[in-house]
Amino acid sequence: MRPSLADVERLARGLAATRRGTGSRSVPHRLNTDEHQSFERAKQHGFAVVKGSGQRRERKSAPLLNTLRQRADALDRCMVWCQQGLLSDDTDVCCIDFSPRRLADATELLELRERATRLALGVEGVQLLDDSPALVPCSEEARLRWPIWRLPAQVTRFGSAHDEPQVTKRLAKALALEFDLGDGSSSAAAKKRERYDDD
Repeated sequence: MRPSLADVERLARGLAATRRGTGSRSVPHRLNTDEHQSFERAKQHGFAVVKGSGQRRERKSAPLLNTLRQRADALDRCMVWCQQGLLSDDTDVCCIDFSPRRLADATELLELRERATRLALGVEGVQLLDDSPALVPCSEEARLRWPIWRLPAQVTRFGSAHDEPQVTKRLAKALALEFDLGDGSSSAAAKKRERYDDD
């Protein structure tokens, strides 16, 4: 049960989706002004950058990441994001979630993870975090009938030193290119991506 891009945009604005069950009252998607700007950047670049977990103090979840996961599901893409200053040991984290692909084949799922890991470990200063959960293929019922917020995340995490924030962003950009996640394709968009990397 993949959402339409139009419904993802509706949820981001706090409106009801046209298809029942796409959103959930227990999973916030409505974005504030800052989150909407981050959402637009993430659509173009193929990854998001959040401080810490990305959660708002007044919400029990992260609307930006929830909405980006909905969009990745609509497009049948992986989702990539950076969490800066997340861990107590001053480690930044780059995450890739394979669940929006809704893969039922365990071999295909593992191949995606290995592909991401090979790329990540080729970036100087990056390490695979050993707390990444085991990947579980999507059941047939879940693949066809469940909205993405009901599916367990299939996340692999990579860490780098917090005092070098460009490392995780460099990795996120590489993953976005590897998995064809960004919407920006013009030379102007490429220049914007370069500026975004240097922020």
